[in-house]
Amino acid sequence: MSFSDVAFLLTILLFGTYNAHGLIRPKHDKVVVCYVASWAAYRQGNGAFSLENLRPEHCTHLIYAFAGLNASNWTIRSLDPWADMEKDGIGNYKKMTTFRKQGLKVSLGIGGWNEGSTNYSLMASSSDRRRIFIASTVEFLKMYGFDGLDLDWEFPGSRGGAPYDKQNFVSLVKELKDAFREHRLSLTAAISAVSSTIDIAYDIPEISKYLDYIHVMAYDYHGAWNKQVLPNSPLRSKDRLDVEHTITYLLQQGAPAEKLVLGLAMYGRTFVLTSVPESPKINPIGLPSLDIGFKGPYTSEEGFMGFNEICEALVLFTQNWTTGWDNESSTAYAINKDRVVVYDDRKAMMAKVEYVKRKKLAGVMVWSIDTDDFRGKCTSLHNDMTLLDGRDYPLMKSINAALANNTIPFEGNQQPGSSSVQFLSNIAFALSIAMIYLSR
Repeated sequence: MSFSDVAFLLTILLFGTYNAHGLIRPKHDKVVVCYVASWAAYRQGNGAFSLENLRPEHCTHLIYAFAGLNASNWTIRSLDPWADMEKDGIGNYKKMTTFRKQGLKVSLGIGGWNEGSTNYSLMASSSDRRRIFIASTVEFLKMYGFDGLDLDWEFPGSRGGAPYDKQNFVSLVKELKDAFREHRLSLTAAISAVSSTIDIAYDIPEISKYLDYIHVMAYDYHGAWNKQVLPNSPLRSKDRLDVEHTITYLLQQGAPAEKLVLGLAMYGRTFVLTSVPESPKINPIGLPSLDIGFKGPYTSEEGFMGFNEICEALVLFTQNWTTGWDNESSTAYAINKDRVVVYDDRKAMMAKVEYVKRKKLAGVMVWSIDTDDFRGKCTSLHNDMTLLDGRDYPLMKSINAALANNTIPFEGNQQPGSSSVQFLSNIAFALSIAMIYLSR
């Protein structure tokens, strides 16, 4: 028997199971929700992501982002009709929902940052408008074969919203759930992670009654708008803008742990320092910066770089970048003269997964899978993953392997460089990565 045969058998016995469609699934009981950004298909070069690039075995749930709201008649609508309904003679909606045959739950997301709040506020403020929206949504989801809807209204009570949005949001989710129940459709929502926004936007105990899962967007705590280098998605921080404080607050507000899904950022926030540091080995956290960050070559968004863009820069221009780790926030960073990117690498992801396990949350979601290193261009950064099939999706593989491993979670202020996580990273993690994803 070859080594690969032995590894495969160990995979089945220890970490993974076949589902009815022949895909290896990591053996854990957590949800792994993968958002797919529809516009990723229009990115340049290696950044262009089509549904053919998607590896469904990394996820338990998929969400296609985003549909929008037609303010002329209060119905759900496609934001890119050609791509969603006509591309390749079938459209991405139908392509997405075929993944249901492979055992995944596939939902349609509506809203997002660019949609804002104004139209959603107006729709939710009227029982007649809600009724029209809900009826159109049920029909739309059934037409294209989706399992459910993910509400991504950003955010009730702000960005064009109104003070009464908080109660109207409750009415909206309750009425959606009532209508969905008959058709066995799921209902989830992506919510802010900032306590001040949570207070304005959500009646947590009430919406928890009707939502199947609550996706916590635990990122964008900081960015270039702070005019200071600060972590995008810190596990912990002195200013309480961090994952641990967010989850603690939501639990205190009455959110059930078994419905909370922690958002993980597959991107970093970029900064341009006001002056070049004397040494590239300095920890840049806290240094003053301009109020606009630099762009990545694929996403082309100021202040933003996908993980794939970050890791490719580190591989292609090794001599220019100095990498480091901020212990206080459990965050990775890289410096190139006056440019800084702060991001979550595999180590940061694993630290958050351990937190999810310790708090007994429902699982994790990723924004978004199309900015993982899905082409496997950064193999040299992940040597421990190349034993077997380790070239692509390093973050997704790390997340699933950490969820599948029964590691001892670190407590308190113990850092993810401690023995339990270090052991996972150096030995068990490498083996689990190799074995879990041996079979395509």
